[in-house]
Amino acid sequence: MASTSSPASSTSSFVPVESQAAIQVINESKEFNPRILEYVDKVTPAAVGSDYHIISVFGSQSTGKSTLLNRLFHTDFDTMDDSQGRAQTTKGIWMAYSPAITSTNAKSKNNDNIFVMDVEGTDGRERGEDQDFERKAALFALSTSEILIVNIWEHQVGLYQGANMGLLKTVFQVNLSLFGKAKLSQDANKDHRVLLLFVIRDFIGNTPLEITAEQLRVDLIKMWDTMDKPAELAHLRFDDFFDLDFHAIHHKILQPEDFKHDIALLGDRLTAPKSLFKPQYHHNIPIDGWTMYAENCWKQIDSNKDLDLPTQQILVAKFKCDEIATSVFNNFAKKFEAVVTENPPSADTDLENLGRYMQDLKEEVLQEYDEDASRYNPTEYKLRRDLLEEELHYKFQSVFDAHVTYACRALLEKYAASLKSLKGKDFANQSQLHNEQLDRQFAELASHLSLGGALEVAHLKAQLQEEAEVIFKKQQAHELTTLVNKGAKRLGNAISKYMEGELFEAAHGEEDDNAWELIETEFKKLQKLFLEKYQKGDKIDFGLATSDAQNAEAVERFKFKAWDAWYQATHKLITRESVLAVLKDRFEGQFRYDEHGKPRLYQNTSQLEISFDRSKAYALAVLPLVCVACRSDGSEITPSVDIFDPRVRAKYAHDSLVDEEDSDSENETSFAQILDDKDQDIVIKKFKKEIDAQFIETKRSIIQHITQIPYYIYIIILLLGWNEFMAVLRNPLLFSLLLIFGGAVYALYTMNMLTPAISVAQRLSDEAIQIGKEKLRELLIDDSMTQGRQIRKAGGAAARETRAEVVVNDSDEGEAIEMQEL
Repeated sequence: MASTSSPASSTSSFVPVESQAAIQVINESKEFNPRILEYVDKVTPAAVGSDYHIISVFGSQSTGKSTLLNRLFHTDFDTMDDSQGRAQTTKGIWMAYSPAITSTNAKSKNNDNIFVMDVEGTDGRERGEDQDFERKAALFALSTSEILIVNIWEHQVGLYQGANMGLLKTVFQVNLSLFGKAKLSQDANKDHRVLLLFVIRDFIGNTPLEITAEQLRVDLIKMWDTMDKPAELAHLRFDDFFDLDFHAIHHKILQPEDFKHDIALLGDRLTAPKSLFKPQYHHNIPIDGWTMYAENCWKQIDSNKDLDLPTQQILVAKFKCDEIATSVFNNFAKKFEAVVTENPPSADTDLENLGRYMQDLKEEVLQEYDEDASRYNPTEYKLRRDLLEEELHYKFQSVFDAHVTYACRALLEKYAASLKSLKGKDFANQSQLHNEQLDRQFAELASHLSLGGALEVAHLKAQLQEEAEVIFKKQQAHELTTLVNKGAKRLGNAISKYMEGELFEAAHGEEDDNAWELIETEFKKLQKLFLEKYQKGDKIDFGLATSDAQNAEAVERFKFKAWDAWYQATHKLITRESVLAVLKDRFEGQFRYDEHGKPRLYQNTSQLEISFDRSKAYALAVLPLVCVACRSDGSEITPSVDIFDPRVRAKYAHDSLVDEEDSDSENETSFAQILDDKDQDIVIKKFKKEIDAQFIETKRSIIQHITQIPYYIYIIILLLGWNEFMAVLRNPLLFSLLLIFGGAVYALYTMNMLTPAISVAQRLSDEAIQIGKEKLRELLIDDSMTQGRQIRKAGGAAARETRAEVVVNDSDEGEAIEMQEL
């Protein structure tokens, strides 16, 4: 719609944005143009945002509305050609951008981005009785504009239909329904008003403008007061919804210079700061949101539905804020993926630096959102901002969880190592310090990535504390078990030494019926000493922050292990071999030594047999002592804990001090029975076998001593052979031979060669006797026999030589083979 000859003036189709200076917002077919924003972007010199104003003109047909806009705002709306007669020129609603505003200072540049809408005139013959579009157009102009110019002639003032009072009344009623509820609420739009600027055309001046203006004001307020209003809105006044202003313009043809001057004066008022444009007139929607807002308003108006303008503004704000938030979030998602890829959870990741980057990225996204969305409804802007921030936090939460979870594993490993390093020393206090240190480390760790506490930390802290509690309980149980085991082990070693001393004394002296009673007393004393170290009042506290139930169970465990340690020590000390050794030792102590500790020398077998029986009985007397643990009254020692009960062993013996494979406790049923009857029989049989052998050996030595040559025989031989002895001494040769022979015998004796020498001498004598016998046979047997014997001897010699050669050869071959192997 660029000129009177424009094809757009007579068509209902929307002209392409590129080919027009104005755009038809709503055509005569009541269709809304969806390309308004494209037009705005094309005609405005820069980004508009919320810095814009919307002015609409309203009035009867052919009253010069378009002419007024073109002269004032330098637009190019179609105007009526008087030569063609009066007819409808503007069809529907058109909008144009004002490049400049006419003022007394020539032409002022439009720095306020003013858009003007030319509304189809009312009371036209083209529409006749159909006032539907007139009302809808007026309502649309009122709901979307800041200033509504009501264009009337001076002579129409005081008329009802001529001054469009009937239509204005309808507009007022609708306006009340539009903004009435908002006035009752605490919403920011409750102060919204519209400026009704009455431009009085063809002003003659006979009646002063002030009087004309006051007359219009009185008529409007009276019409408002007499208008039917809902009860809850009856108290609202005209001034709550509208501001009134007036401007007079002289006749265009009759007073052209005055007409131009009046137009310029109106331009001065529009460009003057804080003159006609006020903040409460603006809809607080950016221009891109205003186009959507206008479209929604028209849809509601055209469908004859109740139009709730605040709701429409909220819907626009919600849509645009969602759109902006989606856009900035998509941009954020790309950067976020790069952050995740470049910073996987690892020990080398600088969490503090990563946290700063995340914070900067978040602020960058929110700042980008604020720049575009803060121009819309504050409530919707804030609400969508909060949602966007939640979406950002949700994305950041995954990074936070991954890195903090990874770092927590290292913290827990360090925590576990620190608890182990305590080795039970002041475990309760030190573990509490380590717990506090773990909490501080987690808090410091989380502060790096939590975006100033915006991210959820509680679930990770709870998980950390839960896992730390598991580690603590495990280490606590380990320390408690170790403490009990060490106590039981020390008790076992102590009772083993004490038992060894008592049983040794009883075994090597007179058997003592109190030995096991003394051992039991010592055992109970050791038990008491261990538990007294941890006695706190009437309870046991091991200093490990354990509960009373755990402490009570540990006491029972200690008692079980103490009795089990005594049992194992007893069975290690007293075995079939050790009992056999004790019996043999006791037997030999009696059999080989007398009561003074001197070796016994038995003179006859009768004395030997008496001593043997006595020693044997003495040795066997200790057997009941070492085989059964009984008190002096004959009662067997019974543990306070049934260490043979499978259920008890399953509960306490899994960490026993003794290898279960080496223990026969599961097969035992009695603590006191150390060696059963079968073992005792085996020991007794072995003992009897060994002492019987010793008895026989001793008896044989006695018999040998009795059957040897008496000493007095040697005296008789010396007396009877005295002459021969003296003859040897008197003969130098015999005496010399005797000395040589005696010296040789002594030398051989001192060199332990006497026995080998006797053997050699014996062989020599045997060989000499054999040779003598052979010679004697040769002399006594005839020659023929001798010759035959010689022949046989020769044959035998050859055979022997042959065998010798074979042997030698075999020997050589063997040596060769051995050399080869070497």
